[in-house]
Amino acid sequence: MNIEWTLEAKKDLEKIYIFYTIHFSVALAQKIKKQALSKVKMLELGTELGQEEELLKHLNQGHRYLISNHNKIIYKIEN
Repeated sequence: MNIEWTLEAKKDLEKIYIFYTIHFSVALAQKIKKQALSKVKMLELGTELGQEEELLKHLNQGHRYLISNHNKIIYKIEN
């Protein structure tokens, strides 16, 4: 399976990294980013690991989510 990040998702991950760098430490920012990337990588093992995203259910596109620390990773499967 090929995982594609939207431009918005890439920007959000960068914002999270910057937030943790400013308010905590570079080491923690790197750890948080690495954990989020690891969660996304897990999707290669099974796309239905996450729960259905209730807030996007009305779109009928099968959005699901995973939690990494205090962050929600929302994804959908496309052919």
